[in-house]
Amino acid sequence: MTTSLLVGAGALGSVYAWRLDVTVVCRSNYEDVKRDGFCINSQIFGNSVYHPHRVVRTVNEAVADGQVYDFVIVCTKALPNRGDTSHIIAPAVQDPHTAVMLIQNGIGIEDPYAVRYPNNPIISTISYIDANQPSSGTVRHGTLTLLDMGLFNPTAANYDVKSVQSRVKEICQAWTTSGVETRISDNIQVSRWSKLVWNASFNTVSVVSGGNDTRQMLGSPECTELIRKMMVEVFKAGKAVTGSELTSLNNQTTPEGVIEVTDRLPTSTIPSMLMDFRAKRPLEYAVILRNPIELAKKHGVEVPHLETVYALLPMIEKGYLK
Repeated sequence: MTTSLLVGAGALGSVYAWRLDVTVVCRSNYEDVKRDGFCINSQIFGNSVYHPHRVVRTVNEAVADGQVYDFVIVCTKALPNRGDTSHIIAPAVQDPHTAVMLIQNGIGIEDPYAVRYPNNPIISTISYIDANQPSSGTVRHGTLTLLDMGLFNPTAANYDVKSVQSRVKEICQAWTTSGVETRISDNIQVSRWSKLVWNASFNTVSVVSGGNDTRQMLGSPECTELIRKMMVEVFKAGKAVTGSELTSLNNQTTPEGVIEVTDRLPTSTIPSMLMDFRAKRPLEYAVILRNPIELAKKHGVEVPHLETVYALLPMIEKGYLK
């Protein structure tokens, strides 16, 4: 039986933990979850109170009995602008057997983990999920569940790649059995850049525009044009960096297609960065804009609109993180 430890039991993490049943590290919501479990209202899975297999306060507590986990699943925000947090899982990544699965947004999120844990497989994973946590221990989930994953830099691996790939298939099967859609990608960086088409535009503009959802942003011709130009830059940069064409939301290959699909959604979308902005939490601008901008420049791609929005986001964040 596969054993997994999940760190970062927010809205996203709690839904994936629920469908896999793992040991969960809860920090700010430990007391609520330990006592009451997670109250999850899901459009696809129904309403349920999920009591994790085991709830702990820290990673140290999770390994105090000597448990070696097959997977350590990281669902925290990727915030290198706030410091390197890869050390948090260190007590659970002492054995080279343990694979580190990163379910996070952005580009370059794997690097600090690969440096700190050179002998452990890194499973880079992208999530497409509509979930939020309106209060501690209470989660609202829609219908999206997709996890798209692949080995990070397998050509430089010092472990048995085929063995790890087999284990990845096993955990995917466990999730699939419980209703989660999974996909294994041969080149996960293409998938990351493809998701970035939406994240680098709608996510970031939702904040710099003053706190607007997708319907409000697309209601402005000027804002829609800014979003389109940012998508053009991501498409170009992604192709230059990965060597492959990108296919974004619903397999769209153009900014116009992505915008149209977003505009046709039955309800307006509140981007995750807008949720963080409204809650006065740190923003993921480093992995969603800074890292992609740096890679674009290295590959000779000009991204002036991405640079402009990136210049504003740290200042906005600084205004409320005092």
